[in-house]
Amino acid sequence: INSDLSAGRERFPVRVINEVDDEDIDPGFVYSPRVIDVDGILKRREVTPEMFCDCSSICGPSCACWSGAYEVSENGGVDGWKNRTIRPSALCLPVAECSNACACSLHCGNRVAQKGANYPLEIFRTRDRGWGVRSFSTIPSGAFISEYTGELIGDEAVHGRDDKYLFETVMGDSKFTIDAYFAGNTARFINHSCEPNAKVGMVSWEPHENHLNHVCVFASRDIRAGEEITIHYGHSWWLANIILFPCKCGAPDCKYHTTARRKLLEHGIEPENPRDERPDEIPP
Repeated sequence: INSDLSAGRERFPVRVINEVDDEDIDPGFVYSPRVIDVDGILKRREVTPEMFCDCSSICGPSCACWSGAYEVSENGGVDGWKNRTIRPSALCLPVAECSNACACSLHCGNRVAQKGANYPLEIFRTRDRGWGVRSFSTIPSGAFISEYTGELIGDEAVHGRDDKYLFETVMGDSKFTIDAYFAGNTARFINHSCEPNAKVGMVSWEPHENHLNHVCVFASRDIRAGEEITIHYGHSWWLANIILFPCKCGAPDCKYHTTARRKLLEHGIEPENPRDERPDEIPP
């Protein structure tokens, strides 16, 4: 129903396929491959470069920016960044990439998530879970899939907004929120699974102290071509939303299916505010 939702803003066209019903993407939705600074939060901050390297070409372990988060690929030369995969343990902490203040090449292997999606993704209509996302090609474990983009807003702007597409992030010492309700990218449509094949991590690629932690999705195992990409929304998210609907991920070890939902409600589980505790992953 749409040959390219991104309208040329991504490396590959983002097709929208619906072979299930007559639903379409909201015509008011704005596709954005980057976070949108609607309130001028990024513009107002102090941006004196403090963290950068003076490497002459491709960075290595001796680089000042090197975090060791990405595995060194066999193709370490030009375009070696395309084959970089993240170490699973690196997703526990924010990952720092080289920035625009660094002297290294744009082909540096420490510039991965900032380059955008490197695998062709498609938004498709599922039979019972709304929209979903899948890839045209196999995505290796640890590979970067997509950033979660949307409007960057402060806490005061969150109140009154639909919390369905909110994700909390950090800039410097302050917390902010990315809202993908009105604008965002492919990651907005990624579904939950109790046994997901992708995971979220925080990545920064700005040279100053008040850098924004970008919310990024990485494959947690090899994902086959045509397989739906899923992440875990987090237990706190489900406690807040289980009263509305059960999980339909179909995983053998699903913890929020219809029976589990009924038991939780019978025991008087009160919905929680999902912003009181950071969700493990992206909201729906």
